[in-house]
Amino acid sequence: MKTIIHQLSTSNVYIPNWKVKHLFIGTFNPYGGEEVSYYYARPKNQTWKLLSNIFEEEFDPNSGESFFELLKKHKIACIDLIHQVKVPDNSVSEIVARGYKDSAIINKQVERKYNTQLILQLIEKNPNIILYSTWGEGSSLACWRTEINKIPNLIKLTSPSLAARVPKGSVKFDFMLNNWSENIIRL
Repeated sequence: MKTIIHQLSTSNVYIPNWKVKHLFIGTFNPYGGEEVSYYYARPKNQTWKLLSNIFEEEFDPNSGESFFELLKKHKIACIDLIHQVKVPDNSVSEIVARGYKDSAIINKQVERKYNTQLILQLIEKNPNIILYSTWGEGSSLACWRTEINKIPNLIKLTSPSLAARVPKGSVKFDFMLNNWSENIIRL
């Protein structure tokens, strides 16, 4: 078995150290996979394009400190539910490859260490925080459901991945934007 940690876990942005109103919770970003500067920064992920439309700001996770200033201004942060995975040696390439699927890490062959306690601490530190999941319907795996059920008032968003399924005949980005616009609470 091989242990793969979250690639941002040694970064000072792994856990937000600013006031948070909107916390977007994803799945996992593996060390050894496609390197990113912050959560959801893979090219096939539409998170920052969606939030740019909703908040009418240009969120670019590759723009350095100005990106983090915008996050702080709008009290937006991200974290992943999974901190690390332990996978069979013959499955490593499915995890660290470009564009892996969540099904490669959320199954009965993979052991997961969750960030649930960190998320609950963020909730405690940030009264009135709004929590959003970005994995769509997610997995039916019992241990996965046990963890997400510990997180109160989780608003499910359509997955921002271009690989996400949307109703037939829908324009994918427009469907995502409509779903996110309806569910993201701006006060």
